[in-house]
Parts: sequence; C-alpha cells; structure tokens
Amino acid sequence: MNLASLINKAKQKAPPAESSDKKVLKRSELEAQRQATYRAEQEAAEKAREDRIARKRKAEEDEAVKEEERREKRRKFAEESRRKREEEAEEEERRRRKRLGLPDLPPKKLEGEEGTPIPEDEDIAEEELFAKLRALEEPAILFGETHKQRLKRYKKRVGADSLKAIMTDGPIPTTLQLVPEKDMKVSLTIPKDKDGREFLFRQLASYFTMVLQEWENTLSRRTMEVKSSYPGKQAYNAMVQARENLRPLFKKMEQYDLPDSILEPVVEIVLAAQERRYVDANDGYLRLSIGKAAWPIGVTMESYFTYPPEEESPVNHDIHFRTGVAPDGSDTYTPRTLIYDLKGAFGSMKKVNTLYESEEDVNVDRSGVWPSKPIVQRAAPIQPSPYQTHLDAGLEPPPLTPSTVRYWSDYSRVFYHPKSLVQLSEFDVNDSLMPFEKWEVGMELFEKMERDVDLVDRDLRPFAEECDGMQGIQIMTSIDDAWGGWASGWLERLRDDYGKLSIWTWGLGDQGGNMTTSREKRLQQIENSARSLHTLAEQSSVYIPISNMPAKPPSYLSLDGTSPWHVGALQAVALESMTISSRLRTAASGRGTLQDLEATFNSTGKRRVAKLELSIADPDVLSEKASAQIAQAEKTGSTTSHQTSDNDEQLTRFDIDTFTKDYRIGASRPSKRTHVFGRAEAARGDWNLTEDGDPHDRFGDGPALQRFAAPLLFPLLDSFPRSMLDIGTGEGRKVAVYSGLTTSTAVADQVRAVEQIVRRMHMVGIDERETMCNGLQTMAEEYDEGWDSGSDSDEDD
Repeated sequence: MNLASLINKAKQKAPPAESSDKKVLKRSELEAQRQATYRAEQEAAEKAREDRIARKRKAEEDEAVKEEERREKRRKFAEESRRKREEEAEEEERRRRKRLGLPDLPPKKLEGEEGTPIPEDEDIAEEELFAKLRALEEPAILFGETHKQRLKRYKKRVGADSLKAIMTDGPIPTTLQLVPEKDMKVSLTIPKDKDGREFLFRQLASYFTMVLQEWENTLSRRTMEVKSSYPGKQAYNAMVQARENLRPLFKKMEQYDLPDSILEPVVEIVLAAQERRYVDANDGYLRLSIGKAAWPIGVTMESYFTYPPEEESPVNHDIHFRTGVAPDGSDTYTPRTLIYDLKGAFGSMKKVNTLYESEEDVNVDRSGVWPSKPIVQRAAPIQPSPYQTHLDAGLEPPPLTPSTVRYWSDYSRVFYHPKSLVQLSEFDVNDSLMPFEKWEVGMELFEKMERDVDLVDRDLRPFAEECDGMQGIQIMTSIDDAWGGWASGWLERLRDDYGKLSIWTWGLGDQGGNMTTSREKRLQQIENSARSLHTLAEQSSVYIPISNMPAKPPSYLSLDGTSPWHVGALQAVALESMTISSRLRTAASGRGTLQDLEATFNSTGKRRVAKLELSIADPDVLSEKASAQIAQAEKTGSTTSHQTSDNDEQLTRFDIDTFTKDYRIGASRPSKRTHVFGRAEAARGDWNLTEDGDPHDRFGDGPALQRFAAPLLFPLLDSFPRSMLDIGTGEGRKVAVYSGLTTSTAVADQVRAVEQIVRRMHMVGIDERETMCNGLQTMAEEYDEGWDSGSDSDEDD
C-alpha cells in the first residue's frame, strides 16, 4: 500500500467538525472541547449525586418521623404494661394479705401528698387542734411532725375510736381495745351475748399480744452469737411464724365472726396456758390445728389426722406424706407424689404455693445485663374457683358441682411441694392443632426429655432418698391417649434403677371410647389401650386397668361419666380403699404391704393383670345386719363362716366392676366358667367376713384368698360429689368399702378380645401389630396355664 492510499484512508476515518467548517483543528481547540465535555459530565454527575443525597435525606427524615412514632407507641405500650403489672401485683398482694389475714393495703398517695389522706369528717383544723392539745397539756408541735401525725397523737391521747386507721401498737396491730393483765383470765364458759363475746375477744387479743411481746423481748436480749447461730435463727423463725399464724385469728375476732367450734378450743388452750398446764394446752392445739386446717391433709387423709390425743392413728402418715421446712422455718407436710400434666391443665394451682413462697423474692430485679428493663408479656391467669378461694380464706367452702369443677385443682385440698408439680410445656391441654392423643407422641416426648435431662435423677430420686424403707411405687396414668406412651417410657427407665421394687400401675381411661366419639378416635383409643396393656403389663409388678364407667353400676351409684370429677371420685374410693392395708402401722390393725397383696393374687409372678372390684355400703346398715346375724346365730346355736373351695361361686360378689371395657363380640357365644386364681380383699367397716385373715386354700383346689380388714371408714368430705352416692346423710358422713383385686380367666378373655381387634386394625404397622398380638396372646395364655386348654367351649368343665 502506497502513501497516498494511507492518507486517503486516514481522512475517511477522521470525524467531521461539529461546530466549525475548519478541516484542521488545533490541539488547543481539541483540548478545550475535551474539557468542556468533561465539565458537562461532572456537572451531570454532581447533580445526580445531589439528587440522590436529597432523596436519601428525605427518606431518613421520613424514617426518623416513623421511628419517633414507633418509639412513642412503645413508650405508651410500656407504660400501659407497667400499669397493668402494678395493678396485677397490687391485686395479688391484696389476695395474699386477705388469705393470710393481714390488713388491706393503704390507698395510693396522690401527687404532693404525704401518707394516707384523712377523711374530712375526722379532720380537725390546725388552730383548733393546737388548742385541744394544749388543753390536754400536750405539746402543740413536735419537731418534724405533720398534721396527720399530730391528729393521730391527739386521737390516741383522748382514746377516741372515730379514726378507723388507729390500731394498737403491738406485734399484731388490732382495733380491739386491749385489757389490763389482771383482766386477761378467761373462763371456759363461752358467753352468748354480744357484749360478753366482745370482751372475750379483747381478753384473747390482750393475752396473745402479751405473749408475743414477751417472746420477742426475750429473743432480743440474746447475744449476737446466739442470734446468728442456726438454733437461734430457728427460734426467731418460730416466733415470726407463730405471729403470722395468729393474724387470721385476730382478723376474725375484730369482725366478731369466730364460730364456737373454733372459739371453744381456743379458750381451752388459753385457759390451760394461763394455769400453766402446758401439756394440755399443746394437746388442745393439736386437736384444733390438725382437725380444722385446710392443709396439710388430702381429700381422704384429712380424717386420719383427726383423733383423740390419747389415741394413736392406725394410719402411718409418713408413708404418703413427707415433712419439710418452709422458707420461714415452719414445718410443712406435703404428699410424696410426682405429678406430670400438660400446659394449662393445672388450672389456678401455682407451682410455688403459700407454704413455700418467699416475700423477699417478690421484688427481685430480673433486668439482667440489658440496659433497659424487659417488657414481660403474661397470659391471663386462671382465676381460682370459689371453693379454693374459700379454703384460702379459712371459710366454709360452697358445694361443688360438675359445672363449677373445671380442673382437678379446683377441688384439691392439699399443698404440694414445688418439685411435685412438673408441667410439660410442649403441649397445651385440649389443643386441637397438636393433640396429646397418640401413644407414640407420649413415648417420643419422654425420650426427648430423657435425652436432655435424667428425669429419674431430677424428679424422682429426691423423693426416693427421703424414704427409709420404700414398699414400692404406684403409677396412675391414663392409657388410651399419649400418657400411656409417657408412662411406658417411665416404667422402662424405672426398671433400670429399681429392678426389684414393686411397681403398681393403675391404668385409667375410657379405654375404647363411648358412643359419642368418632369412630377414628375410638379406634385410636383402642390402639393406645392395647399398646399400654402390652408394655405396661410387662414392665409393672401389677397392672390394674380401670374403666371410667362400671359395666353395671348399682342403684345407689349416680355416676356422671362425662364429669372427670365424678369419675375421679369413684376411682379414688376404689384405689385408696384397696391399698389402705399398706399404710397401717401394725399387722394387728390389718397391715399388709404391697408385696403381701401382690403375692396373693399373683403367686406365679406371671399373672400381673388384676381385676379391681368393690362394694360400697352405709356403715349403719352394715352394723344392723351384723347385729341381726349375731342374734340369729345365738338363737339357732350355730354360726356360718365363709371358706373357699374348688367352687369359685362361693367367693363374694362385688357391686361395682371397674375392669376395662368389654371388647368381647358376640353375645350368643357360649361362655366358659370363670376360674379365679387368687384374690386380695380389703374391708373397711362391719362386713360379714371370716375372722381368719390368713390365706385360705393356698395349696388346695380353690383360689388363694387373703383379706385385710381396717376399722377406718372412707370419709366423704365436702370435695366429694354429694349426689354420686345415695348412702348416708349429713356432713362428715363416711361409708364402708369392700374392695378386691382378682386374677381369673376373665382377664384372658378380655386380653384375647383386645388382641382380635388389634389384628384387624390397619392403623398399626404390620411388624408392630404382629409383635403386639403375639405378646397379648402370650399374656392370655398365662391365665390358662394349669386350668384349661384355652378353648371357648364347656368341655373342660
């Protein structure tokens, strides 16, 4: 390519001039154009940047306004939450003061006001008050004294009682006018007129005030070394506890509302103390406090603690109750129990109750390391039932009805140790989204919690280590829902640590559902019951399935099967009466341990499923029948005694069969004769039984039989359904109970019926269903060994 062609090609590529017709531009002109273009680009970029900054500033201002609005909303919400917390805390404090008999909280102070405002009708002008004080030869003004203090000093000086806030200065402030020491001597005769009772209340208040003052002064005169020692602190705590326990009594005396049933023992105690008969005073105090207190006795055990001082209760209370010490140093008595329940199922019951709550923990700073105080959101508390509020206030509780009983805590009469109540927060009670119904759900929950923490070491071992000689462990659980799986996990864990201990499992529930539930739910309940029967009966020493509704209830039993309160009451009668022998003190009073009962009806160690039955009767009617039989025997010159033989029909028939739901299908099938292998019976009352308590025909052809008789009747307290038993009348009534645990071939029939239903179900996996059916078959065969071949005909009879 020549030079001319290259020049022509360069000319073609050169851009034409935009603003000038010049064919050739100077370098300075090109530089000026470049700078102009650069400045234009920079100005455009600067303008775009300013626009972005303006938009950002506007967005920040808008965000600041929104943040201020949100901050104001949070401030208002925090203020509202703080106000609600203060109101809840004030209401809780008022309830606590009312329960403990303390005076009510004073009204809140107004801004700029000191102390409680004085009512206008009780106030006195300043000049007039000065004149009245000078007339009484009192100083008109004291240093630092306010008008209210000056008025109170004047009212106290003149002895007027128009100012309602004036109380006596003593360990327990009271509006009762105290009497001199020479007038404190009381009389055993309780006055009936109003003036006489008021003077008696003044005498009692004066005597208790004098005793508390002397007690406090004596403790204050001790040396600092004695005060700081452990016995010294215990002595001071005892004085404080006695003072707090007397506050409800002072409150009732101020209201002149102390019934004679309490006033008479109190007068007896005070008179014995004034006459220096301190042993008699202590005995009177025991009869009063144990017989009338709402704690520490349970629904049934309450009557066992009430007995004359010269007699010893036949029941050893230490078996089911443990002693403890509250934070204030007082003794407590709580059940040896461990209760698991879902979130919300405890009702109004608190984990830390009145026995163990500490006033020092009320104002604990829980702010932690955060600079600001946390905002705590609390769910609305469940209000206690009227029955519980009356018990806390020491009043006569109203009668309970199925409509007023919402939770099992509504009719509970005991205080539990905080470690006895364990809430499973993973599930809510009656939750439709996550129902606690399937057996495997309970087992998975137990395994999950067991991986996180050792439940036996955390929950059970502290109670077990307090027992000197533990008979065994009793487990009460429903078996037709997820609790069956939870209990199965517990039993497997218990067998690892307590392999040789007797473990009785009471399986509660409808066990198959009623006709009002859906078919799917009934099948699910049958599956749960079958799994529980297969697992719990294998791991337990004794397994007793109990249905909610008896098969054929007697005429005197009006049981509402839809009310858990009614169902629980009947189950408590059966369970408590059947095991009464294990809590008696001596064999002479009919004592029989759990091992003794178990050895009677499960002599082979393989028949672990037992049938629970009972009969209930009026003790007066039984006494009349017994007297008539004795008279007839004396007249004829012979008596009859019950002996067992190879004829099982001679065994006593019970009225109430609490065994599991009858799953057998086909009423036309021929039934074989039921054979009884063994039975343990417990009688409470004058039942017509043999006097010999030893087993009969243990090595003969008849069933092994052992009876334990206890003189204690079953008490029906005000927490028991009054309309359920048409037996006896009046308050404090008691009934005679005759119960028994039986192993017989009827158990095999029921187990086989359950096994046939499970075999036809498709809700369980094939392998698991086959394993369960084989286990149930093996269990049923244990009740055929040595008796028949397991056929359903009468050929073996």
